[in-house]
Amino acid sequence: MAQQSVDPIQPTLRITFTLIQVDAVVTDSHGRRVTDLHADDFEIKQDGVAQKVTHFSYVPDDRPPFVLQPKSKGFNVDIAMQVPLAANQVKRTVALVVDDMGMSFESIVRVRDSLRKYVEQYMQPGDLMAIIRTGGGIATLEQFTNDKKILLAGVEFMKWRFGGRTGLLTINPVSSEPTPKRDGPEMLDYGNQGLSALGALGTLDQVISGMRRLPGRKSVVFFSETMRMESRVNSSLDHLTDMANRAAVSLYAIDPTGLKVNGRLAAPQFPERGDEAPAGGQGGSLADTIFTGSGAREIRSNEGLDYLSKRTGGLFFTGRNDIPASIQQAVDDQMGYYLLGYSPQEGTFEKDSKKAKYHKVTVRVKRPGLLVRWKSGFNGMTDADVPMEEPTKAKTREEQLMEALASPFTATDLKVRLTCWYNDFGNDGPAVRSMLHFGAQDLTFHKQPDNSWQAQVDVVTSAYRGLKQTIQQRQRRENIVLSDDVYRKALKEGFLFTWDYPVKDPGAFLLRAVVRDAETARIGSASQSVAVPDTRKGQLAMSGIVVNLSTGPTQSNGTLEKNESKGEAWAQGGPAIRRYLPGQNILYTFVVVNPQRNSGKQSKVTKELRVYYNGKLLFSSPSTEVNESGGRLDKRRLLGGGILRLGPIAKPGEYILQVIVTDKLARKNKSKVTQWIDFEVLKPEPQIKIAGR
Repeated sequence: MAQQSVDPIQPTLRITFTLIQVDAVVTDSHGRRVTDLHADDFEIKQDGVAQKVTHFSYVPDDRPPFVLQPKSKGFNVDIAMQVPLAANQVKRTVALVVDDMGMSFESIVRVRDSLRKYVEQYMQPGDLMAIIRTGGGIATLEQFTNDKKILLAGVEFMKWRFGGRTGLLTINPVSSEPTPKRDGPEMLDYGNQGLSALGALGTLDQVISGMRRLPGRKSVVFFSETMRMESRVNSSLDHLTDMANRAAVSLYAIDPTGLKVNGRLAAPQFPERGDEAPAGGQGGSLADTIFTGSGAREIRSNEGLDYLSKRTGGLFFTGRNDIPASIQQAVDDQMGYYLLGYSPQEGTFEKDSKKAKYHKVTVRVKRPGLLVRWKSGFNGMTDADVPMEEPTKAKTREEQLMEALASPFTATDLKVRLTCWYNDFGNDGPAVRSMLHFGAQDLTFHKQPDNSWQAQVDVVTSAYRGLKQTIQQRQRRENIVLSDDVYRKALKEGFLFTWDYPVKDPGAFLLRAVVRDAETARIGSASQSVAVPDTRKGQLAMSGIVVNLSTGPTQSNGTLEKNESKGEAWAQGGPAIRRYLPGQNILYTFVVVNPQRNSGKQSKVTKELRVYYNGKLLFSSPSTEVNESGGRLDKRRLLGGGILRLGPIAKPGEYILQVIVTDKLARKNKSKVTQWIDFEVLKPEPQIKIAGR
């Protein structure tokens, strides 16, 4: 059959009763595209049964030559506002999804620097891009745009998530010596690995759904260090594969930890591969490669990334230090592919989505020495039977709120910040406390005859136990009425809503919040993952860390006096915002749950403080005792805390405050727990000198 050029904007996976159409990328052993194949050169199977290729075409690589842009001198320097692209001007649509719940602080810094470089120097005319975090963020910075200023703002906002499934640093090199017994703080996991992985996949679900109607060749570049294969994750991967294939989205995963040395193997790379290898031989995925020791553990930890990339026709980049080049290769990979079509066999489709079977598609190239990648499967429903939202349908207030609760793409106008942490409230039991902060300047206020100001907002909050498994949802409309002086203050400092979510069973939870201006329908959303430990059998645990701007005395004996517990209301230094200036003092508090007590009914608990700046340890305090007499709340809870002083020359930027608690009376392997909280130090505003003073 003769080759023919087709419109590259058309979907690459079409599923109808009469046609299944998939795309395939074919390369030689050097990774170069092979463009002279014919229909007879391919063999395609569905669920292991050979199919006849009835439709065949090649979509050529028509991208303009790559031009490296001049390096920007700074965040807001030499970055001109871009004219919005029309649909027919879009060449490539790219979502850069950062799994901040699955990366170390060190990797977050590397990815942030790499994304900044990519946007400034590698982004090309005709590129439509978005930068999205799995942990949730400010929706105005998570939109598809060709405006580099918006993208760079999203890069700068990227932070490490202390509630994620990785630590502060990447895994250290392993020597040939036997692994010593661990004597460090226990991570508050309690199932958080699985939940945060599901949360990351949920974000990918939202991203792909939002990309279905976007123009151009579409790709998702997913940055993460870990994605283990387990029962809860596997079914979500199949669903995600079907969605990506129908939306013509290819998924590329990048492990940002780079090349590992000193006994820790760099995972092998298959830059161009499929389920089957050259000349019909059986190929190997990263997950299939046999390793022993620490190398095997690393492969298992990110096998889900390899699996997801391969199933959607993408690539998995690991063991590389040049992240911008990996992004560029992923984006360029979208150009130049074959379209293969066949008639589906009887019994392929079901009307009921619950009965629809996942069908595996395999493609093989008969010509020796070539490699092929393809979109590897679909659920047994035609495109017409898969429910799709009507784009022109007007949405009700409830539909707007529920859509914003599930998707980052509609929440684009209000700046919203959500802070959540676990706490134990004694007789009232464990709970998750949440603080929702949003700006007053974004709301529509009306001045009343009595000089007061009035606005209405809708607030929706949800708690999830798994991917889209809602266990609690609240919705309310707030009628805000402020006096003139309070209104002026609110314009500067915003609003803060606080609520508690009682937790009957331990585990990991994903909390989301949406704020909507009732008059203009402007919306903002945010989310955070929280782990709640199991303390029912007396296990040692620690609440989240609460920080405030200290306004009381600053004794340095490591105790928490009553007059030190003062915090400044509405200040940026409160627990919801956590922004400070050099020279200020930070009050931090936490609750130790179930400390052991001796025969005199006294506990012996110590705390150790560590402060990190840009992923590197900046300060470590000696171990000090948590005051038993002044901090005892009841027989099973002990209040701890202290003062962290910021020096007058503290560098502006992101910091992590880590508190390690050790119970000297507990068994050694159950004696340590730790928590983190992030905060920011701002650059002081310059003082204006007045002549003559």
